[in-house]
Amino acid sequence: MGIEFSFKIGRSREEKRSIQSEKEEKIVEVRDRTTKEQPVSVKSPEQAMRLSTAFRCTDILSGTIASLPLYVKRKQNAGNYKVDDENELHYLLTKKANRRMNSYDLICNAIIQMVNRGNAYIFIKQMFGDTSELILCSNNSVTYDIYRDEYTICDAINRIFGTYSAESVIHLKNKSLDGGYTGVSTITYASTVLSVSASADNQSLRTFQNGSKIKGIISGVKGGMKGLSTVADKQTSDVAVRVEKDFNSGRDITSVNEDMTFTQLSITPADAQLLETKKFSVFDICRFYGVHPDKVFAGQSTNYKASEMSQVAFLSDTLDPILCRIEAEFNSKLIPRTISHIYKIEFDRKALYKTDIATQTACMEKEIQYGVSTPNEWRVTREDKAPIPGGDIAFMSCNVAPIDSPKIKGESALPKTDIKT
Repeated sequence: MGIEFSFKIGRSREEKRSIQSEKEEKIVEVRDRTTKEQPVSVKSPEQAMRLSTAFRCTDILSGTIASLPLYVKRKQNAGNYKVDDENELHYLLTKKANRRMNSYDLICNAIIQMVNRGNAYIFIKQMFGDTSELILCSNNSVTYDIYRDEYTICDAINRIFGTYSAESVIHLKNKSLDGGYTGVSTITYASTVLSVSASADNQSLRTFQNGSKIKGIISGVKGGMKGLSTVADKQTSDVAVRVEKDFNSGRDITSVNEDMTFTQLSITPADAQLLETKKFSVFDICRFYGVHPDKVFAGQSTNYKASEMSQVAFLSDTLDPILCRIEAEFNSKLIPRTISHIYKIEFDRKALYKTDIATQTACMEKEIQYGVSTPNEWRVTREDKAPIPGGDIAFMSCNVAPIDSPKIKGESALPKTDIKT
């Protein structure tokens, strides 16, 4: 077995690119020459996004997170937090992040970069001491020095050039291997699984590009004549060539000698194995991205309860850790320490149920029934409806009472008054 060592001299000792190229991913690479490589090798986001499962996982993660409102909230005297729509950050986080990109596109493309490239960088543009724009840096335009904690930006698209401190850049990182300084793309972790899936798609393409021609075997009739009259291999080969030409020419019916028979092969063992490979590749890719198979339209259960629990698992196990990671980075970079006890930036997680009318209605019923929210709070903040008179009163359900109370006995708890006739 031949062993090949490939050495590469990297950048200077004080610098490290946060988005590594394919040649910079490994300093020492050991390869076995006897190992047969996959026909297709997936190492870049462009290659991975050609796979339906990887595209759907990336789309649902970025789209779902970007669809959640990201609010800046101010602490009230009562101790609760309320959306501060007069704050300058409110416009940047909910309307337009910069002159070229709205708030949805900013978060959506930042998640795509974070997942598929490992890191996303949002430059905080200041004007007269206030944040004027949040600019998502283009691909491969940022270099992070982990020793000096500085970002060098050379972004010709957004016209940002220079070296900036860590407080000037919002750095969203994927799962890291260097202690949390830089992230590694999911494609790097799932390269083998993605390559297997791409190879299966490539094999399917070659199969169907040939027009899915009929395959079969020409053989002699079982129990036929023996001796000099037996069918020879040369004869069956000639007949096989003729039958193949008939099918390729477009004929649907052909003939064979009465001493021969044509047996069609519906599916080969290799094709059957290919279908199983494609099936299980979907689940493997979903594991790397943390997306439930139901979200990519695979392995869907007819059980309503199982489908509901998959949604709960997706929200708690996949989305919430990412949301907390984004919130922590935005809070640490956009809110100064001196006022961090007054302001906070937070996603509105209740918006996840905006299209689930049944769940939203049940939540509204419980919150109003137990005095958590008032009817006007739901009408104004959730339904964009005008408040109603008396809707600011909190209600409390009274279905439970002591067993010997007047309510259970059917008596009035108030003292009886004389009724004048």
